[in-house]
Amino acid sequence: MMRLNFLELVKKDLKVEARSKSSINQMLLFALTTAFLFSLSIDSEKFFAQILIIVVLLSSILSCSATVVREFEQETIEGLKNFMDAREIMAGKIFSNLLIVFLLVIIVTPICYALFNLSGNFLLLFTSLLVASLPISITITLISPLSAFARGREMLLPAMLFPIIFPIIVPSIKLLSSSHAGIFELQSAIFLIAYAGLMASLSLILSEHLF
Repeated sequence: MMRLNFLELVKKDLKVEARSKSSINQMLLFALTTAFLFSLSIDSEKFFAQILIIVVLLSSILSCSATVVREFEQETIEGLKNFMDAREIMAGKIFSNLLIVFLLVIIVTPICYALFNLSGNFLLLFTSLLVASLPISITITLISPLSAFARGREMLLPAMLFPIIFPIIVPSIKLLSSSHAGIFELQSAIFLIAYAGLMASLSLILSEHLF
């Protein structure tokens, strides 16, 4: 039987997203609506870091969980397991979700930069948000299979995710806040990258039990 590598799964997921556009449209609509409402209700220039993390986190839950849950809902997961092992499936889902979240960051960052009337270094802010999105997307990919068959998984997934994602909230906010001042918080960036690596390693180790 011909074996497929995880890049084939990445291509498949991106083609599905490009064709349906449902998850991406929901993600972008939610992100932009949330950012706009926050900009009207609070001092967005002062709390922009917290707002950006909330926008990326909640939007990523919509998109990253969908790419995983779809395989179970459409009963295609068994077909994938015939052509690749569970670790390759997990690696493919991680890369797919990273690319989708990076697309979100690329679109949302300049809009929020203008919407919140920020005056800091745009490139540094963009880079910091990319770093912060790494552990977010990987952790959501790890947790999503656990809620695939649960009732009310839209509520269950955030509840399961919060204790695991909580350690990166403060470093992410510090990283984004310092970028506004033109400083790259290296310690926070290293912590976020290390946390992303830890979650990716756990995902691969536990993949046999998740798929």
